[in-house]
Amino acid sequence: MNLLTAIVTIVTCLFGSGGIVIWVLNRNARKHDEKDTTQKDLREIKECIKTLQRGLIMCLENDGVVFNALKTHQINGDSELQEKKMQAYFLSLLEEKQ
Repeated sequence: MNLLTAIVTIVTCLFGSGGIVIWVLNRNARKHDEKDTTQKDLREIKECIKTLQRGLIMCLENDGVVFNALKTHQINGDSELQEKKMQAYFLSLLEEKQ
């Protein structure tokens, strides 16, 4: 068997049986499979968790300001500062949705 016959035999086996074609199609399908979008989904989930964490921290700060005002029976500048923080937070949520 000469070299040309060996090459033709190998090429016929690969392309005739569809081995390479199936491999290319399988690889292309894997790229577009939902499993490959998990990285993007995980990033979105992490961003949502960070946003929730910021909101929860703000709620705890608000409770601290309210309890401090109740203990001292006076309103100080903390409540105005906290209100500005809350407005900035909620506006940032609106900007993220758009």
